[in-house]
Amino acid sequence: MNDKAKIENTKKITISAEAGKTPDSADLTPWPFQFEFIFGLGTEGLTPFEYELADKAEGDEILLHLKQENLHETFEHICVPFHHLSDHPDAFYLKAQVVKVAPATDREIVKAMAGGSSCGDHCCGDGCCHL
Repeated sequence: MNDKAKIENTKKITISAEAGKTPDSADLTPWPFQFEFIFGLGTEGLTPFEYELADKAEGDEILLHLKQENLHETFEHICVPFHHLSDHPDAFYLKAQVVKVAPATDREIVKAMAGGSSCGDHCCGDGCCHL
């Protein structure tokens, strides 16, 4: 029996990510970086990033080929700290591993929903979300 926690709506997801110029490299990040978000809270439904993570479990990985001009539509309200990249290429590969899937508290859900509704062209207010 697989007892690894599985991604579901309103779960708090911790991701470890690294980026590279090729699928097999991590040459754009000096070390993996982590970020958290609440799954399934987008005002337009699941983001393309969340679709890739749907039904994954702790320890699972995904690999995405991303173009800078598509980052906002790929992640929408999810704040990914791309400022960790050592270079700002037009396209790169992002390997993301599900580190933890945990229940989100009501307070965390409300906070994430409020933050997502005020994103504008980025979520954090300090430009951390996109290149």
